[in-house]
Amino acid sequence: MDFIQTTKNKAYKYIKSLKQKKTRCEEGVFTVEGIKSVNDAISAGMRPSMLAMSVSFYENGGKERFSDHSAIVVKDEIFGGLCDTQTPQGVIAVFDMFDEKAFAINEDGLYIYCDRVSDPGNLGTIIRTADAAGFDGVMLSPGCADLYSPKTVRASMGSFFHIALKDNVGIPELSALRQSGFKLYSGALSDDSKPYTDPDFRLPSVIIVGNEANGICDEILAESEHIIIPIYGRAESLNVGVAAAVLMYEAARQRRGTV
Repeated sequence: MDFIQTTKNKAYKYIKSLKQKKTRCEEGVFTVEGIKSVNDAISAGMRPSMLAMSVSFYENGGKERFSDHSAIVVKDEIFGGLCDTQTPQGVIAVFDMFDEKAFAINEDGLYIYCDRVSDPGNLGTIIRTADAAGFDGVMLSPGCADLYSPKTVRASMGSFFHIALKDNVGIPELSALRQSGFKLYSGALSDDSKPYTDPDFRLPSVIIVGNEANGICDEILAESEHIIIPIYGRAESLNVGVAAAVLMYEAARQRRGTV
């Protein structure tokens, strides 16, 4: 067990540096905070390259809870400097980023594609809902919120480790899916938009949701069919996470034979 008492410690500075996206990308790793999230990652088969605990957490059950992994113990007064949360639970782990080559397309699958969704909370919510709805994976366009942001990971509530995720999926890859037989459905208001209940989601499908302010880009709209969720009140639109949930659960309903 290593005991860190100063912010000048090399391991401390390294973990803290991973708050920055640039450093995470350079190192190919990301951090996971909190008891549940770290447990979820380990239970999913991920192995932490570093595991740090506050002294108080280590002495009050942390040592036993994570007994299979060697830990760095950090002085309580400086532990918070490693974390993104305001009230850390006393444990943070470093994991390797996912191997994107392991993202396999199920030829009969259901996927959701996020086009420049900019808020990590929304992105995490979409990942969580896709997991709950039984989707095969979540794809992110270039320009989305950082997949490995601590806020994204937290908002996914553990689903981050239970569903296939792929970053930087461009329009050519979407086009290739369409050409291979997938139906592409964009949540968008246009002259030819159909109710979101019209498509047959029992077929291989990709549901596409767009940027909070600007929607889905024109290039993707040209590649896809357009569907809408009706609004009966005076709201102008739905939050992208909510809209994605409505669309995904309609697909899940159809897939489970309750059409």
